[in-house]
Amino acid sequence: TSIAAMVSRMEGTSPADMMEIRQLLEPAAAAFAATNASATELNAVREAHQAACEASDMPDFEHWDAEFHHRVFACCRNDFLKEIHNLMRAIRNQSPWFEMKKRSFSEERRQVYCREHQALLDALVCRDPDGAKTAMLIHLKTVEKNLLGR
Repeated sequence: TSIAAMVSRMEGTSPADMMEIRQLLEPAAAAFAATNASATELNAVREAHQAACEASDMPDFEHWDAEFHHRVFACCRNDFLKEIHNLMRAIRNQSPWFEMKKRSFSEERRQVYCREHQALLDALVCRDPDGAKTAMLIHLKTVEKNLLGR
């Protein structure tokens, strides 16, 4: 099977499958990030977090929310893991995903996400891999509940 064929099959990934894989990979990436991030990389995560917290509409928040997660992956010092995340991000940027995110969006939820991101950022800054892993998992469980209603 060619890589292109695999990727085109992945484009049809269900939201439930995507959330399952995110919950496997992102807590691990957050733990790596707590150990490996440079001060500059941590600042980039903080900047994305602040921009998401200041966002006034859903598309703006969505952009900075995705950027926050992307920058956490950038801290983990594993290029293969970063590329897997890029693939997942590209799949989630397709219009059915955006529509689903738009439907599940509310100001109250945005504030919860910002608090959860803050907990993750705090763990990264403290260089606490277990704390970062837990904070990411808690956040993704919230996202899953909001997106999939479970």
